[in-house]
Amino acid sequence: MIEDALVTKSNFTYEGHFTNEATWDVPRRFKLEGYAIHLIFFGLQNTDLSELRVIARANEGGHYVDPRTLADNFYGNMEKLDKHFAMFDSVQIVDTSEAEHKVLCVLSNGKVESAVEPANLPDWFQVNLKMITEKIFISS
Repeated sequence: MIEDALVTKSNFTYEGHFTNEATWDVPRRFKLEGYAIHLIFFGLQNTDLSELRVIARANEGGHYVDPRTLADNFYGNMEKLDKHFAMFDSVQIVDTSEAEHKVLCVLSNGKVESAVEPANLPDWFQVNLKMITEKIFISS
């Protein structure tokens, strides 16, 4: 599908985890081919909440993810996002910890376009997205 989209210059949507450097090859390839690339990142308060959602999904017939993989995804995604966010034309980071989701920040080409007040950034964001947090503090 990736090759077809690149050859035909088609729009493409990719959903997945970006926990290691190799997983960043997909957005990097599209960027190099001149695509505008956008990322919507759904974050959570902690791995416990993520695990509860996995269990609920598995109980409804969805796939199960073991706690170790879940933790690797949880922390790995944020670590790599904090390193590579500037490659995207836009990044929207959404806190999905509560029933009502909250957009925490929007970045355009690595710069803060909008963000909640720094004092309102959740701990998981500040601890795991240090470079982005610093940009928010500087821009406020």
